[in-house]
Amino acid sequence: MSFHQDLDNLTRDLHNKTWLTEYMKKNPVTAMMLQRKSLQFSGGKYYTRDVDYGTHEDLAQDYTVNEPLTHGVKDTTAEAKFMKKKFQFPVQIDVDEEMQNAKQTADGTQKQNLAKFRVKKANEGCRVHLRKLLYGSENFAHTATDTNKYVQGLNSALLVQDSTVTYGGITRTYSAGTSADTGFWWQPMGGTVSQTEQETATPISISQLRTWQEPLEDLESDNTDLVSITGGVLWLSLQAEAEARSMPYKILDNRVAKQGFTEMVLDERRIIKDPFLKSANNTIMGETTASAHALELRYYSINLRDWDFFIHPDSNFKMTEFFDQKKIAGGSDFKLARILFKGNLVCWHPQAQLYYANVTP
Repeated sequence: MSFHQDLDNLTRDLHNKTWLTEYMKKNPVTAMMLQRKSLQFSGGKYYTRDVDYGTHEDLAQDYTVNEPLTHGVKDTTAEAKFMKKKFQFPVQIDVDEEMQNAKQTADGTQKQNLAKFRVKKANEGCRVHLRKLLYGSENFAHTATDTNKYVQGLNSALLVQDSTVTYGGITRTYSAGTSADTGFWWQPMGGTVSQTEQETATPISISQLRTWQEPLEDLESDNTDLVSITGGVLWLSLQAEAEARSMPYKILDNRVAKQGFTEMVLDERRIIKDPFLKSANNTIMGETTASAHALELRYYSINLRDWDFFIHPDSNFKMTEFFDQKKIAGGSDFKLARILFKGNLVCWHPQAQLYYANVTP
C-alpha cells in the first residue's frame, strides 16, 4: 500500500472516530442539542421559519343575549431566515514530514506518528474555532451578522444594541424598552433590558438569577428545556452560596462531566459550567479581562427548544481525502485534506433568552 493511501486511511480513521466527541460533546451548546436531537438540515438558500410576534387576544368578544358575534382573523407571523455559513480547516503533510513519518525499520515501527499528531491538532483547532464562533461578540474579529460569512452563535442572537440591527432578516432596535420599539418582540430578554443594563456589573447570587428569570417565564409555552451556561468562577460562586445556605442542589452524573464540563441543578434549573468561559481565553476572543463581555463574566440562560444547530450531513466536520498537490501544474510537494463544516446556529425566539455580560462573583 502506498504512503498516500496509508496516510489517507490512518488519518481519516482517526478523525472519524473523534469528530463527534471533539466538536459536539466537548462543547456544551452543541452537546445539549445533540442530547435532544436538535441537529437539523434543510435545503435551499436559507434556513427559514415563520415566527410569531403578537397576540390574537383582541379577537375575543364579551357579549350579551342577541348581540351579534364578531369574527375575524389576524396574521402575527414573520419569516425569519438565516444564511448557511461555512468554514474549513486544512490538514497538510509536506514532503519532509512524509519522509519522517515513513516506517523506519523492518518491523514497521515509526520514529514518530506525525499523521496522528496532525489529525489531533486539526480536531483541536476546529473545536476551538467553533467555540469562538458560538461565543463571539462585538469585539470578536469574526463577529457574525446575517450577511457575512461567519457562523452565528449565542451572542449574535442575544446582544442588546441601541443601533438598528437585523437578526434572521428581522430588524430590531432597542430604544425605550417598550412595544413601540422596532422589533420589540424580537429583542432578547423580553425586549426590556437595555445595552447599558446588559453590560452593567452585577454580582451573581441565587436571588439575582431569580430576579432575572421571573419576567421571562410567561414568554414560553414550555419551560422544560431551560438551561444556564457560565464559566467556572461564577458556577463555583453559585455552588458556594447554595452550600452556605444549605440549599438543595445536586451535581448530575458524569454523562456531561466526562466530556469536560460539569452540570448542577439549582431551583430545578440546569446550570452548565463551560471551561472555555475563563479569562485565559479572552485574548483569542478580543475581550478584556474583568470588562463587560469578558468570558469569565458571562451568564447565559436559554431554552433549548428555541434553538437549532443546522449542520450539513456531508460537511459535518468530515475530512476529505488527501490530495497530492504535485499533480497540479506548478504545485508543491505536499498532500492536503480539509475538515469541512457547513451550517449555522439559530434562535427562533430571542425574547425568551437571557444573557448578561458583566456578572461578577
